[in-house]
Amino acid sequence: MEDLLLQQYLSCLRIEKRMPTLEYLRLLVERHLHLVPFENLSKFHYYLNRGTSGFKWFPSMDIYLDRLERENLGGNCYILNVHFGSLLRALGFQAEIVRATGGNAHWANRVTVEGRAFYVDIGYGAPLFEPLRLEEEPRFFRCGEEVEIVRLSSTRFMIDRRANGQSIVTKYIEWMPVEVNDFEQDITHSLRDEDDNPFMRRIVVTLFKQGAAYSVVDRKLFVKSDQGTEIHEFSRKSDWISMMEKSFGFRQAALEEALRFIAERGNRLFAEP
Repeated sequence: MEDLLLQQYLSCLRIEKRMPTLEYLRLLVERHLHLVPFENLSKFHYYLNRGTSGFKWFPSMDIYLDRLERENLGGNCYILNVHFGSLLRALGFQAEIVRATGGNAHWANRVTVEGRAFYVDIGYGAPLFEPLRLEEEPRFFRCGEEVEIVRLSSTRFMIDRRANGQSIVTKYIEWMPVEVNDFEQDITHSLRDEDDNPFMRRIVVTLFKQGAAYSVVDRKLFVKSDQGTEIHEFSRKSDWISMMEKSFGFRQAALEEALRFIAERGNRLFAEP
């Protein structure tokens, strides 16, 4: 990674360059989850403006950081975890991409630091605020979600996310490094313009702040904390746009583009144009 891009990325995370220690890795992960949103507005934008398959769709580091700086847009797991892995390597960490299966393929990072391998995932919309030792089968409750990791074999783990006792998403982590170039088909599959691919039919955002997860699914804002979940539903487009601007720092143009995108696919959130 070029030095200018490295400094730009660190500036977005409001952190300085340090030695590649476990403590520094923890801080990078926490900052990322609290400052860079998991969202699919970017997915729609790149689909419309870059490509509809594979790495034609994938944004370069400079494009990613420019949109993060100007519009506070992050991306989905592919964008976030691949670029975060590049940042980690530029900082001296050993970081490798790993795959998780179940529905659309998911990407995360395997980071080896201080002689141990950790699961690092800043692109899941989940409260994974620290590097995780999968072998310890961690289980915890925070921000309204229970997360449990179960070892299935030496190279395969299940990660289950639950809310109110109900599983909301389950993935299977393949605990072995893979090359980014191996994921071209996975990207294309995730971009399929079909009804059975909900992430091309609805707006999804998550950002963590002030001890809570702020999550949007279409017209609803969920504010999830350890004390419970608040649900706010918006019937007026102007109120929804104001909420998205205030809660996430998004710009109106990106929000309008996303609304048009899903409306063209049969999901019109608001009656007003």
